[in-house]
Amino acid sequence: MVVEPCGAELAAETTAGIEYKIAETRQEREAAFRLVYQSYLRSGLSDPNPWQMRVTPYHLLPTTQVLIAKLRDEVIFTASLVADGELGLPMECVYGEELDAYRARGLWLAEVSCLADRREHLRGFFPVFLRLSRLLVQFAMYQGMDGLVAAVHPKHARFYKRYMCFLPMGQEKSYPTVRHRPAVALWLEFSRFYGELRCHQNYQVFFGEQLPQQQLQPCFMSQAEREYFGAMIDPSFKLAPLGSEDLGVGPLVGEPASHVA
Repeated sequence: MVVEPCGAELAAETTAGIEYKIAETRQEREAAFRLVYQSYLRSGLSDPNPWQMRVTPYHLLPTTQVLIAKLRDEVIFTASLVADGELGLPMECVYGEELDAYRARGLWLAEVSCLADRREHLRGFFPVFLRLSRLLVQFAMYQGMDGLVAAVHPKHARFYKRYMCFLPMGQEKSYPTVRHRPAVALWLEFSRFYGELRCHQNYQVFFGEQLPQQQLQPCFMSQAEREYFGAMIDPSFKLAPLGSEDLGVGPLVGEPASHVA
């Protein structure tokens, strides 16, 4: 794990005192799921549930990792990385054809999902977002993935294109499980980092410091955790089977202005 240098208070221009890691314990995952739930509820993207957590079927799979940023033992930022596997990807039934085109090229992709920040405003969001993204990108590359995909609100697509180097992947569509909010599909192929993106302004943010291999190892849920969280899957989340035309699938990804994914 990596802990930023000295300092206790989180400010707009600093990430001092914040630890970035993959969630290891039930307590850390539970804190992350509660943070996503609170963000969804605050932004009107979901209804209340008795567990006050946003848990999806993908979170129970060994191909999903929950990344967190912690300040003084409090989870303040989280994102989930869902690798293509047993259930496909959360955006499968909205952008299934687009994903199949990349699979036909032999690419193994992962979807960035369940992005949430504890704060209601953008103060301090950006530097924490970039540093957690550094962990996310390096982890995915170390695990052998070929790129990332995300479904983002159209008004935030430019943010991801500019700062994360994503490219358009699919047209605007509706996501029923977040109350029919619009989304557009974006993707990032890691091979571009070896060429054109070496000159990008944020290349050093992602790769200027190579994270230790120990930090890039997956942390898996125990069977007891899967049973615990399995009973708390958000009732508004409707998992559609691969190949279905039903659009009732996973959470909208990446709304930095509201910190909801």
